[in-house]
Amino acid sequence: MNYRIEQKDSFTIVGVKKRFSNIEGLGDNIGRMWSETSAETFEQIAGMGDTEPYGLLGVYSGMYDDNTTDYYIATITKKSCPETLCELEIPSLTWAIFEITGPMPTAMAEIWGKIFSEWFPTSGYEHAEAPEVEWYSRGDLSAADYKSEIWIPVIKK
Repeated sequence: MNYRIEQKDSFTIVGVKKRFSNIEGLGDNIGRMWSETSAETFEQIAGMGDTEPYGLLGVYSGMYDDNTTDYYIATITKKSCPETLCELEIPSLTWAIFEITGPMPTAMAEIWGKIFSEWFPTSGYEHAEAPEVEWYSRGDLSAADYKSEIWIPVIKK
């Protein structure tokens, strides 16, 4: 696994949000959210992006409350949030950022599994109680050379 540890200042994401159960079909529900979001909404979100890294994000937030998770399809921005979208301020954190090359969703799912089964047990870090971020670059999600990342908030043990 290719990863780096990086400190990031706080940033704001803007996008659409839904709350899902952590127990019942979280992955399937998130997949449906992506497929049911309109092209116009994706264009609106992408048009808000004005801060690197550019592209869309999948953000898991509120994972520690009552077995539910808020999930955002969003982008990083400094622009004001329009009434049709939701925003979330993500605090300054240290991140373990895992680089992924390969088609979605398989390449990302494989790395998610390795993060918790292989990386955390030997890394010297533990998960910080803060949102997790998936970054999706622009391009063909099914391409063998498609680039994406998983950002896990961490604190040194």
